[in-house]
Amino acid sequence: MEHEVSQGWIGKVKQSKDQESTNYFMWLTIDGQKQRRATGTDDLDEATEMLAEWRKQAKMGFRKDAKLRYEEIRDDYLKSAGKLQESVRHDLDVYFKNVRIGAIGDKLNAFREWRESLDHVVEYKQETLIKEIAFRKMKATKDRNKPLSAIEIAKIENEVTEWVEKGVQATTDKRLVFLRAMLYHACEKTKKINLGDIPYFPIRGKAADNVRQGKFSEADFSNILEELPKYLHPLVKFLHLTGMRSGQAKAITWDMIGDDNVIRMPGFLTKNGQPYSLPLTNKKGEPYDETAFMVNTKTRPHGGLVFDTMNLLKEWRLACHKLKLGMYDPKTRSYRGAQLHDFRRTAASNMNAKGIQEGKGMTVTGHKTNSMYKRYGIVELDSQRDALDAVTARG
Repeated sequence: MEHEVSQGWIGKVKQSKDQESTNYFMWLTIDGQKQRRATGTDDLDEATEMLAEWRKQAKMGFRKDAKLRYEEIRDDYLKSAGKLQESVRHDLDVYFKNVRIGAIGDKLNAFREWRESLDHVVEYKQETLIKEIAFRKMKATKDRNKPLSAIEIAKIENEVTEWVEKGVQATTDKRLVFLRAMLYHACEKTKKINLGDIPYFPIRGKAADNVRQGKFSEADFSNILEELPKYLHPLVKFLHLTGMRSGQAKAITWDMIGDDNVIRMPGFLTKNGQPYSLPLTNKKGEPYDETAFMVNTKTRPHGGLVFDTMNLLKEWRLACHKLKLGMYDPKTRSYRGAQLHDFRRTAASNMNAKGIQEGKGMTVTGHKTNSMYKRYGIVELDSQRDALDAVTARG
């Protein structure tokens, strides 16, 4: 049943004779009755978007169910194989405990404020701010080979402050995205709510993106190898070539490598849950320099790990600290700087520089989700060999 809804309007309300509210309010006339809602924002564009969403909900007949609660839609979502990180679930469970579905929309902006004012979040922001400023100052000094000016230091401090704030916003966004996914699941899968029951979500989106951008130059890579113990070289070289996630590479066992010298990793060991295959030889059957030890190893114990990763984290941090790619305190084990994960961006950049098609490159790094057929298909293995052949070509 459709309802008669006015276009609505947005404005601020007077809190006293000489002062009006900081945030906007929105009004709609629904079935002849004027209604008001708080937006929780002082951004006019965001408030306008919220009004449009409210108007859409009202026309569909927004239903505030007095019985359906947050816990029910969460449990339905989890039962359907929906994954939820423990820290994300904890925050949602605490704040939305026993909250009616119809009341969730009114609490979303307050949830952001609550979550970002938690003691451990505030402490994390302060610690990260101090470490990141120190790291960037060190890196900038290394790159320039001379002390920084007061203006340059102030610029770094401002950039880091914004970077840290956006990082915290992004982690809050992650929680809201999962909550929204639960609501859509309740609408599309269990049919317990209507589309109009899903409120507008104040997700910052790209503005809150805080993705790392680190990657290694060839000089960095060479220097890292010189500083790391030789037993770690096979893993690091493999990551540099393929861009595979380090956790995934560390899980490779000898029985995953077939007689055809192709790695076939089951889906439960990959982040996206899809099986992953990768050739260790080129189209002539010759191993790459970075995979030669895997191909040439004759004794392959069942279940034995391919890479030796003993003390990997400590050795990596010590090497990066010495090379000023990171800052490591052995006493507190505090570290800030280059990560093994940066090899993913390095490998992708190297492939792009060689003119390798993005689709082929992504089959090597594992960024692209494919079906089991394509993961094990001959066409995909050939595409991977094309990418590896090109990126390992000298000259």
